[in-house]
Amino acid sequence: MGEFAVNIAISYQIGTARDNRSLLSAMDVSYNEFFASFGQSINDLILGHRKALERKRALERKRGVLFPPGAHRAPRSSNTSHPKSQLKARWVDGTPEYSFYICGLRKLFPKARFIHIVRDVPSVVRSMLNFHSIAGSRLVANEEQAYDYWLRAVSACLKAEQAYGPRVVFRLRYSELVDSPATAMRSVLKFAGERYVTASLEPLQERINSSKVPADFKIGDPETDSALVERATQLSTEMIETPQPSEASPAAAEEMEAAFYERVRYVATVDSEYHRAKEMIATLQKEYAQQQASYHAELQRLQKEHIQQQASYHAELQTLQAERERRERSIAELTDRLRKQLCDTRRLSRLLDDAENAAARLRSSRRWKLANPGTAIQAKLSPGKVSMGYGHLEKVVAAYSQWRATHPEITKIEDDRQTSERT
Repeated sequence: MGEFAVNIAISYQIGTARDNRSLLSAMDVSYNEFFASFGQSINDLILGHRKALERKRALERKRGVLFPPGAHRAPRSSNTSHPKSQLKARWVDGTPEYSFYICGLRKLFPKARFIHIVRDVPSVVRSMLNFHSIAGSRLVANEEQAYDYWLRAVSACLKAEQAYGPRVVFRLRYSELVDSPATAMRSVLKFAGERYVTASLEPLQERINSSKVPADFKIGDPETDSALVERATQLSTEMIETPQPSEASPAAAEEMEAAFYERVRYVATVDSEYHRAKEMIATLQKEYAQQQASYHAELQRLQKEHIQQQASYHAELQTLQAERERRERSIAELTDRLRKQLCDTRRLSRLLDDAENAAARLRSSRRWKLANPGTAIQAKLSPGKVSMGYGHLEKVVAAYSQWRATHPEITKIEDDRQTSERT
């Protein structure tokens, strides 16, 4: 019914959104009246169906089945002298989650009283971790979630104690309820404005929703946040050792009101926010798709450009390779020609050397001197100035000697050839 109270607040806001043009505003239905009418209807409905609940409880007892988690207590009379047919005026709901909705529940049930049962945090954590033994499903996934749930629920109840005071919220130690049930029940009934009778202890004879924690079950998971455990342990100690506030705090009440209306605002806008978020997601998905398409288009362009550059590079490389091969062929051909010319030069050089040697032998031969005595005498008297008498051959030899003097590399080539022949 906690969320139900939130939805009633949202409905009232919708019903008064246009002032007198709205139905609730036009009929002067106040905020508190709107809430209280729903609460009264729920109260009448529950009290009117109490016999059906009692029949189910009796049937389940016969079958040996306990109530499931969050089960409601049957409405009970405050006076056992009343006839059984008399309508019982009070009912109890022990849903733990109501710890977070006390402000909204007070709006539904202005005369409601809240009992805050205080138990040390280690015992509660052990019980929550073993709750699956009776419920079939886990209440919390791990030890850290158990500490967190206890801390949030107890903090909410303590805030309610501050906000509404001891006339609305009564703190009851779990140990007192177990060790001294009669004393505990007297204080609870006094808080509720009811007379104590011995039959009031009957509901305590049967523990419902008990986790039946094994005695050897230990807690202390190393994965649990140590700071969370420390905060919960400290709050548990302070809560057990210190009494609840003796007076209501308007500041705390305003804080709870603000938190309630913040919850109302959140729930009222969650649907529109959800649709807005869906639209935003759709827009982002569309933008993402466009970016993906642009990215793929750019990637394809770059790949195409890369392929073109690769083709151009290969074509240029082939051109350069062809040019290099052409130049290599040209160099090879030129080398062959030069090699042939070198061979011809070598042969010509040897021939001319032989001709020069032959001319020298001819000049120095006795036969030639006897045949040309005059020329021989003149040549002897004027060496180098008188022709030896063999005309063209002398010119060839003289030209060769002059050319050889201006081309010393011929001498080097001959020397290299001779060295190569010797080796």
